Amino acid sequence: MRVAMRLRGTACTTVVVDGLRVACRARESSRASLRSSLDEALERLRREFGPAGISDITVDVGQELAGAKRSSVLVVRISPRAPVDDSHVLRLPPAAAPSVTRIMYVAGGHDMRGRSLTSLALESFREQLSTLPSEDVAGVAITSVGSLVSPEHEMRAADAVLSLHGDARVCVSSDFPSRAFRDRESNAIVNSSLMRHGETVAALLREVGARHFPGIPLFFAKGDGGRESMARLPMLPISGLAPEPAMHVVGGAALAGVSDGEVALCTDDGVRIGRVSGGIPVERSASRRIDHRGVSSDTTLLNPLSENHELRATVPRVVVDLRSARSKTLPLNLVPTLTTDHDTALVGAAVAPMTAWIDRMVTVSGRADLERAQRIAEDDAESAVVQLGASPAQTRIVQSTAYAMPYGDSNIIRIRVQAAEKPSALDQPSSARNSNDDS
Repeated sequence: MRVAMRLRGTACTTVVVDGLRVACRARESSRASLRSSLDEALERLRREFGPAGISDITVDVGQELAGAKRSSVLVVRISPRAPVDDSHVLRLPPAAAPSVTRIMYVAGGHDMRGRSLTSLALESFREQLSTLPSEDVAGVAITSVGSLVSPEHEMRAADAVLSLHGDARVCVSSDFPSRAFRDRESNAIVNSSLMRHGETVAALLREVGARHFPGIPLFFAKGDGGRESMARLPMLPISGLAPEPAMHVVGGAALAGVSDGEVALCTDDGVRIGRVSGGIPVERSASRRIDHRGVSSDTTLLNPLSENHELRATVPRVVVDLRSARSKTLPLNLVPTLTTDHDTALVGAAVAPMTAWIDRMVTVSGRADLERAQRIAEDDAESAVVQLGASPAQTRIVQSTAYAMPYGDSNIIRIRVQAAEKPSALDQPSSARNSNDDS
């Protein structure tokens, strides 16, 4: 059986799922501290299911991270030259600006073919760093022009920071695959500012989890509809922001016993719709904004359902009624296929598979070269899922795309691949779900 847990302030809510059946409804533990609430929740689960009755625990840390106090960040921008005046300075979005204490410009960068635009001014950068107190370099976000094609200058700058300030939490923008310099920088800033809190949360979960369920794997829910090892949270806390939209889709599909099609979630706030393929939410763009303040990530957005929504007879649809009052008819002549009071986001977190992305720029000379590069990316994506803990025989490619960059060299292709673990036989429903099943 799998456990999903959501952290909110000093409270935590848990759900237990056996296969695709909810074995224990959502229950909240709320004490004076988060540690006490976790202790209470896990002790209760250990008493009810035994120390060997739980296979793994997935934690939704999105609200915990969103409300965290962020650390200060030094921003390093690597480009051929600094802005000539204030009107040319790249403005920081509201999500990132409050964390930034200083912006430093360093000569360097690459063009779209990976050729150096100018030599990296590493020595002058090191001289500037040596004059800064350690507290000003607690977090560092490094962005370089052309880093999606060649991250060399970012990595060399990161090495220089760590050689002088070994405790710094350094993020490089090439770890975040948005095509926009601004978005990559914003993600690196936000990620760096959350790393300290990510470390604290991960350490607390590992400590309390080991006390009640020693040896049980811990994961955190991600915005793409998957989960990742808790060991990665201190390094990429931004991946744990805003997982609930994707998890609602995964949970709704799981409760309905559907792995492919559309999922319409009907709540008191209206009807929103998403799509799943193989139980994973389908992405509609390379990068989704997870809030309206400048942070972007691979996450699923539930789109409002309108009369203009295209209906396709070949795509099955699940209508999940989650409303508190169900006496009124649904809009647009929708008929519920599943009525439930379960927390679909927590159910989704419990059944979510491990997922990994490969997003890279490659230079190709023809179709055969492109196909070879895409196969390599798919192999790398499946290997990444195996590194997270999946069996090599239990991985699959969820989506694989290749397309030319707009306004760029036609031989430069962006390849995006998502891989996931295959559902095991134990995770499959023993029989088809019935309409209006509220087990």
